[in-house]
Amino acid sequence: MSDENIHALRDEVERTREELADTVDELAAKFDVKSRVKESASGFKDSARESVTDPDGKPRPEVLSLAGGITALFLAYLVLKSLRRGR
Repeated sequence: MSDENIHALRDEVERTREELADTVDELAAKFDVKSRVKESASGFKDSARESVTDPDGKPRPEVLSLAGGITALFLAYLVLKSLRRGR
């Protein structure tokens, strides 16, 4: 073999090693379930926060109204439940 062929083969081996290392890194990232779940949860949390607050970070009025309505329904349920037990 000539020096050029040896050099070309070494270059090819080096490129193949780099490609293999990239592939292994990609596979490792796919199988790192804990990190993927954390990343997904973080994105969900940010999305949820953005949907209930205005750009200033204050709760949107319709969200407060909904929360108040749910609280009122829950309290009414508790009152009715306690009144029925009293009978």
